[in-house]
Amino acid sequence: MGIDLHALNLIDQQAGRGALGSVLTIGRQSMSVPVAAMTRRYGPEFPLERYCESFLMSLGATRVESIDYSDYEAATHIADMGQPVSLASEYDTIIDSGSLEHIFDVATAFRNIIGFCRVGGRILHVLPVNNLSGHGFWQFSSDLMYSVYGEGNGFAETEVYYASSLDATRWYRVPEARAGVRVELVSIEPIVLLCVSRKVRTVEQIKVVQPFYAPTWATGDTGETGGAAARRMPALRRRLLSLMPRGAVRNSLRNIYRVLDLCFGFTRYSLRNSAFERVDVPGAASRSPE
Repeated sequence: MGIDLHALNLIDQQAGRGALGSVLTIGRQSMSVPVAAMTRRYGPEFPLERYCESFLMSLGATRVESIDYSDYEAATHIADMGQPVSLASEYDTIIDSGSLEHIFDVATAFRNIIGFCRVGGRILHVLPVNNLSGHGFWQFSSDLMYSVYGEGNGFAETEVYYASSLDATRWYRVPEARAGVRVELVSIEPIVLLCVSRKVRTVEQIKVVQPFYAPTWATGDTGETGGAAARRMPALRRRLLSLMPRGAVRNSLRNIYRVLDLCFGFTRYSLRNSAFERVDVPGAASRSPE
């Protein structure tokens, strides 16, 4: 758990859009940004401390508290986020910078976070997407975030970005999936998800349904984009595959194509395809998060 360059850029962006107010971090967040990058952005007088409280206060937070499973880092509140938790007050900003992937009952953790946030407040997440298996229990997707933080659950202004862990200067805005249409990603490098959403009302029960399957449940058919038609291989591609050598040579050629695809965005699976709008991160502190 910690504030890396992607998290710093997200928090900085949100502080510029509106006051952070009272802040709750999920886990006591350490500062995982290179000292040189912090000095370059904020100046040599900026307080460089192990944990994030001074950093958040410098961005205008009025109060910073934390919640964690144990007291090993002296969090403000000690509780198991995998169980229902009630706190005495609500917060203007909730920051989860790499905590939910470590909680087994992640659905309960989401419900807790939503309950901690006051109406009008914001929730920020930075979570793993791809190629970080073993870092925590889970990896996350844009579908989940748009579904959890949907209008029906009392949220608005939800934004989701994917970003390479190797490049802190670019985010890719992820479109919201539609019924019968998936938003999928394959990657070589580790990919993280950044999400922000505003709570506009309180609902009695959080309901989360993956939008891809909505037509199936309503009519029994996902439609052309998600059903059998989408799985039919084009005739030219079938022909090319039939001419391709078998065994190791065929697999090698396939892998070469896949690497080129991921680098240059030939298909919808690449982070660099046209479905994902590239965003140059304002004030990005460094190209190489550590």
